[in-house]
Amino acid sequence: NRVQKKITAIADNTATDVFTVTVPNANHAAAIRLMFLSSNGSTDAFESSRCASGMVVVARTTGANAVVTAATIDDAAIATVAAGATHTLAYNVSAVAGAVGADNTFTIQVTIDDSGNLGSNQVVAVAELLNAETTGITIA
Repeated sequence: NRVQKKITAIADNTATDVFTVTVPNANHAAAIRLMFLSSNGSTDAFESSRCASGMVVVARTTGANAVVTAATIDDAAIATVAAGATHTLAYNVSAVAGAVGADNTFTIQVTIDDSGNLGSNQVVAVAELLNAETTGITIA
């Protein structure tokens, strides 16, 4: 399962939801490979673009809450036009929501820090979901 999203108007240094992951109440394992392309600059001028990748792992046993861990962001690179504003990119996972006997959900979030340059921050993100079971965990 592969999902691509573009999120615009991301506030400076604010964690912003990109993907929502749902984990049914059953035995499940999954890996989610992530690729990010963030940009900033006044009025979408794309003064600075950064790419990076990440990985999230999910484990769940029936009747227990899902456990989710995000790997350290890697493969990062930045390209900035002359005199352009730069930015940093980070990602994380939210807390898991839902009872032990119900579906659990969490979000994958990005944070773009443009150091107060008031750029027009955005991200294009791709998530590839690898399920251990043929059905189960979903991403939207």
